Amino acid sequence: MLLKQIFLAGLGGMIGSILRFLVGITFRSALFPFSTLLVNLSGSLLIGLFMGWYTRNAISGDAKILLVTGICGGFTTLSALSWENLQLLQEGKYGLLIGYSLITVIGGLVCVAIGYYISK
Repeated sequence: MLLKQIFLAGLGGMIGSILRFLVGITFRSALFPFSTLLVNLSGSLLIGLFMGWYTRNAISGDAKILLVTGICGGFTTLSALSWENLQLLQEGKYGLLIGYSLITVIGGLVCVAIGYYISK
């Protein structure tokens, strides 16, 4: 059973990564990172749809692994962040929501800058 789930996550990740690449080359812009914005917003919409279907039992656990963990995860990890933030919002954990969001965005920027400068 675990091997099947690993395969589904990997297959979905491959599909999501290919889709991400195609969006990137199709919507490339020198003025604004439009392709990244498009991927992040559409990925967040998709994970919302998939999780809504999953919570209504309209898709199976295997389909969730393929669609959510695999495709959405390979397409954009912002979709997972957005889903987790929605859960925090629904649970009324506003401080945690704000802290998690700020740490993720600012921490990600700091880490990418550190990695970039270390590698130069």
